[in-house]
Amino acid sequence: MFRTPSLVAAVFAGLLGLFVAWVHEGVRARSMGKGSEFAGSRVERCLTCHSKSNEDPGGPHASAALGCASCHLGNPLAFEKARAHEGLEREPGALATAAATCGSFGCHPREAARISSSLMVRASGIVAVDRWVFGEISSPDSARTLQDVLAATRPSPAEVHMRKLCAGCHLGTRRANRDDAIAGTGSGCSACHVSPRKPGDAARRHPAIDARVADDRCIGCHSRSGRISLSYQGLAEVEPSQWNAGGRAPCAETATLADGRPACRHEPDVHSAARMSCTDCHLHTELMGDGTGRSHKEEQVEITCEACHGGPAGSGETTWRSVDDPITRDLLRQRRDDRPPDEAVRLGWRGTPVWNLRPSPSGWALVTKLDGKTLPVKATPADASHRMKGHARLSCSACHAAFAPSCSTCHMRFEAGKKQWDFGAGKETPGAWIESSEGFAFSPPALAVRADRTIVPAVPGMILDIEPSGREGSGANRRLFAPLEPHNTGKKARTCESCHLSSTALGLGTGTLDLDGQSPSFLPRESARSDPSLAEDGWTSLVAARPAPGTRIGFRSLDAAELRRVLRVGACLACHSQAADPIWRDFRASVEAFRKAARCSFRSQAPPWVLR
Repeated sequence: MFRTPSLVAAVFAGLLGLFVAWVHEGVRARSMGKGSEFAGSRVERCLTCHSKSNEDPGGPHASAALGCASCHLGNPLAFEKARAHEGLEREPGALATAAATCGSFGCHPREAARISSSLMVRASGIVAVDRWVFGEISSPDSARTLQDVLAATRPSPAEVHMRKLCAGCHLGTRRANRDDAIAGTGSGCSACHVSPRKPGDAARRHPAIDARVADDRCIGCHSRSGRISLSYQGLAEVEPSQWNAGGRAPCAETATLADGRPACRHEPDVHSAARMSCTDCHLHTELMGDGTGRSHKEEQVEITCEACHGGPAGSGETTWRSVDDPITRDLLRQRRDDRPPDEAVRLGWRGTPVWNLRPSPSGWALVTKLDGKTLPVKATPADASHRMKGHARLSCSACHAAFAPSCSTCHMRFEAGKKQWDFGAGKETPGAWIESSEGFAFSPPALAVRADRTIVPAVPGMILDIEPSGREGSGANRRLFAPLEPHNTGKKARTCESCHLSSTALGLGTGTLDLDGQSPSFLPRESARSDPSLAEDGWTSLVAARPAPGTRIGFRSLDAAELRRVLRVGACLACHSQAADPIWRDFRASVEAFRKAARCSFRSQAPPWVLR
């Protein structure tokens, strides 16, 4: 058959080589217990070791479909453990490697690219306000991000403060470098999409990965600062020092948070009571960014109360035929949820569809994203309270936020001789920022004016003393309130008195209002050390020449004229307590009519300043 001995020899040598390689491969495979495994039609030798069912995340990310290396990198063709684990990523989704894992071709490149624009990564508002309060920049707006702060080789005092106290929730920090309140789910994409271990999960070595994000992924980060995840559940953090001398708590029912902080139980947000999750309201553009870096959370958040409930401002609305949002379209396709082109859909204020809100025979209904439960959505009533002249500037939460956290006195000093964890360095470094507070509580929020003149809730954001050198009197005092959506919505609104006759609601602080004299007056329960004319927990005064500033450009307290108008209404509430009372149809005209009336019992009973 073969014409030359050399050709026969070549063929024989080739066959011998193949046989030797096959035998060698078999020996190595037998020594490991198995031969080559396949995942998604690719060789994936990781599975020869990691073959147990509890090492498999299951679902769309099952090892049979993706193997291990698609997410964990490493060398999937190596036989030895050391070589196989070279370049291993133990936290897939970590921002440093997300482009090669979650963001790789065929997976989620669009989402991985967008996440860098999210405030959960940038934290540019925290950076700007902190540096402004420390006097390092002239405005509470800045393009600098938390990544810049963490990477700084010579951080400023404000940047050290953030690196030591604030950066542990940043999505770029690794699991071992997170704040102690955070469940150990990892960083980046994993912080939201990997389920934290629960009691009884010890046998499961690989956590589940889920596109449907439950609230247990939100609680850790959002239980600090504005504490919105606590308020949403009906929890209010309290200081141990607020316990009474006999060890009794300042509330009927208490709780202990995951990181040991004590809390009081209150009524949860009405949406929480209806078993709505965080993602039932919040849109993908808010959570993962939309490609545009924004300065503050109120610019990032797109959902509004009106999107679901309607109201005087109305809501953006279109049909699915006009929707041009590929991510929403993909979400619906994954759920096998086809929407008729002519079906109406409501929108966030930047135009993103609120896709789980659907028209129904009785109005609108919300379908919960985790369990598909349908909840009826009531429209804002067109009653006297919602149509009252003078209330047009009120946000929904100005009336419906039941309570919010309030830290009225904060003291921060820097001690160079101590060490503290640095989230930028990922280890303890010299110097420690020490925080102390004389009163952490909860109460209905104050009212403030946004730059667009909308009245919104506000809380003490920075009523504090800063001592960068650690010596008393070496720093500066700041008295600033911050805007906050408290996430403790009550079905019943605040009473008229709780705004019009409340010194704390008006930003004056705790004390006594007196409306019976020649002009309104306020006596603080305890005066501020830095300014005796102010309450210790106050923001402004009745006679302030200008409104007090807040932590945003244009954000301020009520000014003297606004305070006087609010209190004038308050003086009338004892007799006119119903929203449908005729005097509220046009209160200014009503006061003018009373002022001119020759025969009116109100003239003799009213404080003189009310009718001026």
